[in-house]
Amino acid sequence: MKIAMHEITSNNASFEEDLKAYRKVGWTAFEMSLGKAQQYIDQHGMDGFVKFVKESGMKPVACTGHVVVAFGTPENITANETQFKQTLDVMEAVECPIVVFGGDSPASIPGAPNMSEAGLAERDNNYRKELKRFADQVGRLADIAKPKGITMALEMNWCGMIRSVSTAAEALNMLNCDNVGLIFDTAHFACTPSRLSDLDLVKGRIAAGHLNDMRDCPSEIRNVNNDRVIPGDGVLPLVEWLDKVEQCGFTGWHCVELFCDDLWKEDAETIAKKVMDGCKKLWKDAEF
Repeated sequence: MKIAMHEITSNNASFEEDLKAYRKVGWTAFEMSLGKAQQYIDQHGMDGFVKFVKESGMKPVACTGHVVVAFGTPENITANETQFKQTLDVMEAVECPIVVFGGDSPASIPGAPNMSEAGLAERDNNYRKELKRFADQVGRLADIAKPKGITMALEMNWCGMIRSVSTAAEALNMLNCDNVGLIFDTAHFACTPSRLSDLDLVKGRIAAGHLNDMRDCPSEIRNVNNDRVIPGDGVLPLVEWLDKVEQCGFTGWHCVELFCDDLWKEDAETIAKKVMDGCKKLWKDAEF
């Protein structure tokens, strides 16, 4: 089990504060926040950014992130592609291999004209046509990322068209790109209509991991972001789930991504230590 820190988890700290605190506590890998990285670049330039990351002792194993625009105007889509290229430039400079991405959705998708089998089938086909449109745009971006050796990791539920593992698998099948996979995020998995057996549909195509636990609250009111807690402090069967993920071929880094107002009040070093201590409750021999 390999566990990294996600910069969102220490949201109120700067890029520099994050990396120094993580390394001091004993972490070696992190998921880069593009916004924080860009702020550092604006202040110190690209050369200063690269120098700092290399000297920090921290390895960027993923980057959040990019929202793919597939349903905007041609001008919006072109601007989004330009933004994506800029993201890749930042990642390439520090040898960050994975960009996590979400996506937009059409303004509306026609429902079923009636509740007959034919009407419901028409609804399904219309949805899949829009899904294919999204997949095609992801494929265009994947072609841009591939020469740089960068993999795109789809974050279901951060994507308007994809709210389950099974639909993510459909989109990946439509893409058929070897540098696009799924990111397994435990919070999104818990809050979507996904089953553990669905992971067999993406066997060999899990590209990254987000790790978090969830508060003990009624499922009906669970918030996918704000009810997250440090692994080991919640109620999710994380060991069982991540054992299944490993059985499906993923042995890479799981980045702890938390949106916790109470935790964010702490300094980055305190946060980094609390997260590591929590993870060690579940995985005593984890690599940090």
